[in-house]
Amino acid sequence: MKFSRNDILIFLLLIFLLNSAGIFSPSLTVRNDDWVTDLEVSSNMVNRLVMLTSFLISILYLYQKAMTAKLVLIKSIPMLMLILFALLSCFWSDIPTTSFTRLLQQVFIFSFLLAIVCHLDFDKIFSVLKLFAILVLLVGMISLPFSFAWQDIGFRSIHGHKNTAGYIYALSSLVLLFDVFIRKNKNKINYTIVLGLFFLLVITKSKTSLALTLISFTYTLFLFKHKVINALPFILCIWVGALTVFTMLLITDTQTLTELGLDFTGRAIIWEFILFEMQEFEWFGFGYRAFWGIGDEGLSILYGADYDAFITKLNQSHNSYLDIWVMLGSVGLAIFILFKIHSLVLISRSNYLYIAFLLFITIHSFMETDFFRSNNLVWVLYTLLYLSSIKKGLKNDK
Repeated sequence: MKFSRNDILIFLLLIFLLNSAGIFSPSLTVRNDDWVTDLEVSSNMVNRLVMLTSFLISILYLYQKAMTAKLVLIKSIPMLMLILFALLSCFWSDIPTTSFTRLLQQVFIFSFLLAIVCHLDFDKIFSVLKLFAILVLLVGMISLPFSFAWQDIGFRSIHGHKNTAGYIYALSSLVLLFDVFIRKNKNKINYTIVLGLFFLLVITKSKTSLALTLISFTYTLFLFKHKVINALPFILCIWVGALTVFTMLLITDTQTLTELGLDFTGRAIIWEFILFEMQEFEWFGFGYRAFWGIGDEGLSILYGADYDAFITKLNQSHNSYLDIWVMLGSVGLAIFILFKIHSLVLISRSNYLYIAFLLFITIHSFMETDFFRSNNLVWVLYTLLYLSSIKKGLKNDK
């Protein structure tokens, strides 16, 4: 059996995705939040080795496709602007070296996924995504009998929290649903995989991920039945509506939200804490990843208990846009929103699987910190969708 250069990239992409899902850094003790797991996934030795190796190999592959890479880079200016502004933020960060080191992770992700889309077409990328989903299912099933895989609030397998396991199984389910109902690969094996993933998703008790899976695929199937490939109007309305609602929640007194039952399992108090600490930092933020998870001198450790003790254990604000604001201020948030709009336009016209992912991630990002913060699976997939959609656009232009 002969292996081509692209086979190496296919293997690396699978390893990259599994690493982003935390498969190589399992959490085998019970956690009450996802803080510890996020720290492990972004700092363990295996993760660093995967990221650095992927980056170095991507440089060689990008050289082979220099012209294509250049064209994709030109089209991805909003994301490059975001990375550049994050680099500038290292200068006003209280921990500039740490901020810069953490930002390198984003450069590695961008470079590797750029090489992927320059060399691999959608069919090859999809084959990797399907194999990834199968391996995630196997790991989940194997972990079922073990006590470490269970929390009082739901099943989490080897992941740090049931919500983390929830979105991993949800995104994997979308891959198989696409294969069965849109690609029409209806066979017993695929049906079994779908049922297995849904079983794991249900026992995580992650209601958000389950609901978003059903909503995302139902809408995508509706588009497929009507032979429509443009989801921009619908997803843009969802995004603008969610952004408006979140802004209204943010400016509403926390006590009022609690009385109305709208504290979103403690998120409202986190957001109140953020608003207070961001005074005098509104425009430029604290610097890239210089607020959460920086040790005993971090503001969340020093002052979080004044609001609620659980804040001292957190590593995110549970909202992507709020965390972008914390890191990069209003200027950085404006750049990010430009990137988000650009990505919505591109991905919503790409293909049905990407549309399903896009709708899921767009809504999910308002309840968790998904974007531009680490190499978590959601952000890695979103970057892949973005760059892949740019590459497809180049082909259409020809």
